[in-house]
Amino acid sequence: MSKTKTFISIIPFQAHDKNGNKEKDSLKSAVYPAKGNSKLEYGATRFPIIPVINGYAEKGDKIRVIAILTDGDNFNYNYETYFKTEISDIIKAKELILNENKIEIIRTADSEDTETQLKLFLDIIISISDHQDIYACITYGTKPTPIIESMALNYAYKIKKDVSVGCIVYGRYVNDNPTLTVEENAKNKENNGIYDTTSLFYLDSIVNKLADMKVPNPEKAIRAMLGIGDNNEH
Repeated sequence: MSKTKTFISIIPFQAHDKNGNKEKDSLKSAVYPAKGNSKLEYGATRFPIIPVINGYAEKGDKIRVIAILTDGDNFNYNYETYFKTEISDIIKAKELILNENKIEIIRTADSEDTETQLKLFLDIIISISDHQDIYACITYGTKPTPIIESMALNYAYKIKKDVSVGCIVYGRYVNDNPTLTVEENAKNKENNGIYDTTSLFYLDSIVNKLADMKVPNPEKAIRAMLGIGDNNEH
């Protein structure tokens, strides 16, 4: 059975101009240079999940797009005004088929309490079906949200049937000079970019396996797998 490619993104909070002046909206398009994964090269976007779709979805693919949408005007504005538009554009450009012709929404309260986070975790794992290839962005959200997202992916990978994690990204963009173009600012900051953090996700699974196997020197085993020498060895 072929897998469905599922792309998960958190909708950001960045404020919008209440008078409708998009030039004053704080959620700006940015160029995120690819760091460590050439598939992520892309032009300007407000959402790092867009380069992931561009890099991993092939012409004719049927994909799912899941948006984690927090309650609140700013979140809804960024979803309605920018996210839906960019998803529509990339689907047309890549000639993709959006599952049921709609973005699937996971709604969550604007709260960082434990109950809210546990509900979000449950909602994400329910949304991930068997036979999925998952791609996710952990750029936006409150500090607990990317943690919950990663925990849900870990659950799906280990518990669901035939689920794999293809790519997890984090986008960093610091715009220090408003007089420069998005491309110039991207080049101006060495650390600006879209980072492929998938290996960190799989490292957690490796740690769990080492614990289950009761490896006598797990730190040494991890260093060997990562190709990092032991500074204490002489």
